[in-house]
Order: sequence, then structure tokens, then C-alpha cells
Amino acid sequence: MKKLLLTAVTLLIMAVAAKAQASVQAGFMLNRVKTEDAAVKVAGYYKGFMLQADYNLNIAGEFSVAPGLGIDYSFNNFEGMRYKELGLFAPIDLNYRFPLSDNFSLSIFAGPTFYYGLLAKETSTKPHYDYYAKDCKRFDVSLGGGIWVDVIDNIRVKIGYKFGLMNTSKLEGIKERNNCFSISVGYVF
Repeated sequence: MKKLLLTAVTLLIMAVAAKAQASVQAGFMLNRVKTEDAAVKVAGYYKGFMLQADYNLNIAGEFSVAPGLGIDYSFNNFEGMRYKELGLFAPIDLNYRFPLSDNFSLSIFAGPTFYYGLLAKETSTKPHYDYYAKDCKRFDVSLGGGIWVDVIDNIRVKIGYKFGLMNTSKLEGIKERNNCFSISVGYVF
């Protein structure tokens, strides 16, 4: 019985893997941090770069799910203050593919992204300090979506936007949310 079950699981994994696509993407991101307190609403913009890998698993027909893992680096210089952040993110994108020709397809995607900040430093007239230790939470969840285009089945151009769902500020009376626009180019294996 164990051999039969193991054989069935192995065949199922092979069938799913045969329909799966791995991809690697590198891109640019623009992170909008919206801060609200009782008196002031402020939006700051941080530029950055990201590198991501995912594995698109076919569920049925043209419907798939693409869990991934990535790293991003963002930075900002504003009125004498310099900020930089490095973090890991894990998107889980449900997607639907529209094959438009033999060499061209369009996909729409949506899903949550889980974020964990590794390093956040701020420099002003004071020395560097760890932004996470004082002002900011490391963990964040966002919900986003977008489109990607596959050309010749190997080149992927992806555009997306994520809306921050959590308050990332540790400070009393202040709410801070991260929203992120990204554009990337990648290779599909």
C-alpha cells in the first residue's frame, strides 16, 4: 500500500511539474509610504530595485498560481535625511493566461505578498540608527495585482501594484502603509 501511495504521489508531482514554469525577474520599484497622524498626512517616495524568482504551477486550463521569493533594496534622500531598506518578500500570485499567438501571451495576476524587513537604516545629522528597532515593524502584508507579457515563451515583462494592508509604524497615533509600483523584465525557463 505504501509503494502504491508513493507512486501515485510521485506521478502527481511529475504531472504538476511538467506544466510548471520557473522564472527569474529583475526590476525597478517605486514605493509610496503613506503616513497619517492626527494632524498631518504625508506621502514619501522611495526608489528601489528588486530580484525575484517564482514557480508558476498550473491549476486548470490557463489558470495557475505562482509562489515566489524575492529581495528588494529601496532608498530615499530627503532634506538631509538618507534612508535605505533591504527586505525579503514572498508573493503568491493567482494568474490567468491569455495566449494571443504562438509567440505572445498576456497574463493577469493578483494575490498577497508577505514582506520581512532585514535592514532599515536612517542617517541625518545624527549617526545611523536601526529604523526597525525604533520606529517601524519588520513584517508587512500587501495585496496587489497587475499584468505580465510573455514574448517568445522566454521573455517576461511584468507590471504590478501592491497596496499595503498593515500599519507598519510602531509609534503611537501614527499609521503608516506601504504601496509599491514595480516593473520588471525576466526570463522564463
